[in-house]
Amino acid sequence: MKLRSDGSFQEVPITSEDKPKVTEEMKEGWQNIVNLIASFADVRAGLIMEITKESMQVFMMSENESNPYNVGGNDYLCHGLYCESVIGNDSELSVVDARKLEAWKDNPDMDIDMISYHGLPVKWPDGEFFGTICVLDDNPMDLSDEKQRLLREFKASLEKDLALLVEKNK
Repeated sequence: MKLRSDGSFQEVPITSEDKPKVTEEMKEGWQNIVNLIASFADVRAGLIMEITKESMQVFMMSENESNPYNVGGNDYLCHGLYCESVIGNDSELSVVDARKLEAWKDNPDMDIDMISYHGLPVKWPDGEFFGTICVLDDNPMDLSDEKQRLLREFKASLEKDLALLVEKNK
């Protein structure tokens, strides 16, 4: 992971090959989550991203027409995606307007005018990273405390689903 805050690189544990696959039933619930958060936050994109050894890829996307992302779309690691910093720092990240921040003004999402971001890491029960849940917009976005709490609740819901999946597949 490339951390844009200081330009450093961080190794992190990601989904190992022995992890079960997310079921279709869970995907339906996750689809509702990204649709709800995009609508509630009034943003162009709600995403659940999955990390692989090579890239961050869109696992689920909100179904609003203005969303510029596609399921399966990916970008290679180590060039400073918003989600890389979330995972590399294992913490929530809020970028109100990347155009005004030296560390973020040339990040890859700027190519599609996604200037604002808010995201959280999503982990398996053993601490390996599944990816992130995030919202992005082409306007400055400063999520209210209520919207941030909602995003944290959705993150918790995803992690509970992953824990149930692991338990079920023991």
